[in-house]
Amino acid sequence: MTFCRTLVVVFVAASLATAAELQTLDGRKITGDIVSVVGNDLTFKGPSGEEKFLVTTIHSVTIGPTPKVDTSKKHTSVELIDGSLFRCSEIVIKGKDIELKLLGASPRTLTVPMRPAIFAINREAGSAKFEQDFRTLLKGRGRFDLFVYKRTVKNDVGKEIEELDSSQGTFGEGDAESIKFTPTTGSDKDTSVRMTKVAGMIFGPSQTKSEKAPPPAICKVIDTDGNEYVAATVARTSMGYSITTVSDVKVDFTNAQVSKFDFAAGAIKYLSDLEPAQFEASGTDPENYQKDLNLDKRPIRLVTDPAAGKTEVFPKGLTLKAKTIITYEIKGQYKAFRALAGVDADPDNAAPSHVKITIDDGTNVLYQGKIKKGEKPVDLNLSVQNVDKLKITVESEGSVTDLGNQVSLANARVLK
Repeated sequence: MTFCRTLVVVFVAASLATAAELQTLDGRKITGDIVSVVGNDLTFKGPSGEEKFLVTTIHSVTIGPTPKVDTSKKHTSVELIDGSLFRCSEIVIKGKDIELKLLGASPRTLTVPMRPAIFAINREAGSAKFEQDFRTLLKGRGRFDLFVYKRTVKNDVGKEIEELDSSQGTFGEGDAESIKFTPTTGSDKDTSVRMTKVAGMIFGPSQTKSEKAPPPAICKVIDTDGNEYVAATVARTSMGYSITTVSDVKVDFTNAQVSKFDFAAGAIKYLSDLEPAQFEASGTDPENYQKDLNLDKRPIRLVTDPAAGKTEVFPKGLTLKAKTIITYEIKGQYKAFRALAGVDADPDNAAPSHVKITIDDGTNVLYQGKIKKGEKPVDLNLSVQNVDKLKITVESEGSVTDLGNQVSLANARVLK
């Protein structure tokens, strides 16, 4: 299938029970209806008539009510390689495909190819303990698949508890009762694993890699049950909408099943909104990094024009102390990393700072430079095409101590 780089679809103007609300990236809000979206242009009819917007200037278009999701009840969560996320009552293996039975007021069933679409399946979602275990296993995701299972261990006081563990190998075809799994160690023959024993499935990057480059996302579609679809294309239908995700999963919605078209989420992801896949700190201060704040938990402020003494406050970003390594899993779905790298200019922060920052993908260095207090911030614009993991290392420059040495990455984000 050929995918378009932008939203290539015409939305037929319709009389909706509840008016849509369009919000631009600069905060403007308009109530009305979507008339059409063609290429990069979205036409929206508000109180003052029809107005055309570039989709890159739109934050979101809200169609229906905000989803009310109870994540505390046990369920199965399924994440695709493009970031689409589904909450399911159950999954059924059907050969090389997986049938997802979605939770919600209007239950639906999706059929998804196991490869290359699936990133991870957690059948113990809803349990805080098991979800923490699952995230830990995800951080250790390597080349091959991981078969996740429950085992009984003793805690620090000798009480028996259950935890999640994993075995490395390759998943094969399966059915409702079992799935083939070839371990990387021991026997090289397929092992049939009962699905009742499968607590989760994590697919390695070498197992999910597509032969063709994925199309870019144009928006994230959120349905009224809280499921999230990272869409490459969207089309208006007589019943509602039809979308195709970046991972080539096709889904149809009625008008009443759509909550929001989130254009900002489809194009931009701020690192401060992501959980690190790995974090290492060997400095003296336990608070080695902050999200959207400086190390003193105040807004990030950088000197954008040292000669004029001009400073600017940034609502988003990361602040990292020296002797810190932080890694984000971006799954090869983004094209660029942007940030303004400088030392926070909070008047109460009198300490000097001089650090070396290195940004790499685990193999290749994407950027290496020195950031010093009082100097103009560095405008980072790095290609992260086909990068699975983005690793940021901050070290002291010219001193062995980490005291006072830090860097703020204002508006640190990856873009599709």
